[in-house]
Amino acid sequence: MPFLTDLRTLRAQSTAMRERMDVGASLAAARQSLEQANRVMASAVAAHDPALDLARVRATASVVAARQLPMAIGMDAVVELELVATMPGGIPVPATRTVPVAPLQLARVTPGSMVDVSLVPGRPDTLRIELAG
Repeated sequence: MPFLTDLRTLRAQSTAMRERMDVGASLAAARQSLEQANRVMASAVAAHDPALDLARVRATASVVAARQLPMAIGMDAVVELELVATMPGGIPVPATRTVPVAPLQLARVTPGSMVDVSLVPGRPDTLRIELAG
C-alpha cells in the first residue's frame, strides 16, 4: 500500500527533523527579532508630551535615502529614511528615522520625494513623519 509507505516515510522524516531541531537557538533568534521590532516601534512612536505637541511646527522634508530593512510589522515594511527637513524659515534639519510604512505608502518615501513632517523648533529629535496626512 503506497499510502502507508508514504506515511511511514513522512514519520521518519519528521522524527529526524525533531532530533536536529535546536529549540534554544530558535528561541534566541525569536527574542532577537522581537527586540529589534521593539526598538523600531519605540523610535517610530515618540513619547507623547502634550507640551511638545503644542509647540510643533509643520514642515516638509526631502527624502535623501530610503532603505527597507529585512523585517515587517504586520503588513507594514520597516524603512530607514534619511531626510532633510526644511523649517518655515528655510533652515535645513537633517534627520534619520526608522518607520513602518504601509505598502500603499512606499512610493511616497522614495529618494527625491517630499513628505510632510512636524517638529519642535530647535529640537530635531522630535521630528515626526506625517504620512497619514
